[in-house]
Order: sequence, then C-alpha cells, then structure tokens
Amino acid sequence: MLTIAEAPRRTERFLAGQMLEALRAVEYELASFDTAPVDVELADVARSLVEIRHVRGASDATYLISAFGDELLMQLQLNVHRLVVYRVPALDALDAGTLAVGLERWRIGAERAGWKFGWRDAPIAGDPGRRYVETYCYAFAGSDFLEDEPQQLYWRTDIVQMTRYYTIEAAHSGIRLSPRRAGFPV
Repeated sequence: MLTIAEAPRRTERFLAGQMLEALRAVEYELASFDTAPVDVELADVARSLVEIRHVRGASDATYLISAFGDELLMQLQLNVHRLVVYRVPALDALDAGTLAVGLERWRIGAERAGWKFGWRDAPIAGDPGRRYVETYCYAFAGSDFLEDEPQQLYWRTDIVQMTRYYTIEAAHSGIRLSPRRAGFPV
C-alpha cells in the first residue's frame, strides 16, 4: 500500500520526470515512405522542446511545449484525478466560445477517450487588458495510479496525444498558441 510519505515522491517522479520526457514527443519526425524502413526509437526522433516550472512537493507542474512551429502553455495537476489546463493568449477576438468551436473535432475525440471539458476566459492578475482562454480537461485515474506503472503509461501517452492534436487542430483553425510570442507572462 502506498504511504503518505511515498505519494509525493511518486507524484514528483510522474510530473517532473515521466511527463517531462513524454511531452518531448508531442512532435516527432516520421520517416518517408520513399525511403527504406528504419528501426528508430521515439526518443531519437522527438522534436518538441519542453520547459517546466515546478515547485518540489507541489501536485502540479506547468510546461511550455514548443511543437509544430508554436508553443502551448499546459498545466498538469496530479492527484487521484487528473486535470490538464491549456492556456492560449486571447488575441484577435479569441474567447472561450471561439476556441471551443475551433477545437470541436479535438474535443469530440478526447471525450471519446474519457476526458471532460470546460472553457473559460481568464484575466491575467495585474494586467486587466489581457487574458488567457483556458481549456480545462478532466480525467479520472484509478485510486492505485501512483502504484500502477501500466496505468501511468496509459495516461502519460494519452496526455501527450491529446496535447499533440490540440496543437495540430489549433494550427488548422488559425489559432496562435504561444504566450511568449504574444508578450504574455509565462
């Protein structure tokens, strides 16, 4: 049985170790069908750059994921349930309703995988002229999540795939994701 002392260590390992490494594969290089098949490891063809902000002992981490020519700000909270928040700068009249419409295809796919969603406009404290549009994604893990490595692999992979297609769908909808390029705080 998982002890109270061990739970924060495993949470830390998942947020700052496993997820950090996994998110590097949000974008990866695929070999062309015009070349001979090559046996490669995902880690060797991963293209995403990931920055992390995490306070040791906290149950969340914030990642800035550079993939597909853009950057996505993502927060992952890990407790018995999982919460992912994507933050997009509110530019060019973008609001929660517009973002929801632009990412409708993505939402349908993620809901089929068991995720639930919310969208909101979030003002930036101390800067009333700017705001983020946030996508809240909720999913429920088993109570033994921190002890169950196959379950960790499932959720880690699912979050990476969800993030990958969030980024791709945003690009197809003309939604710019990078807070840094918009001059927003990260």
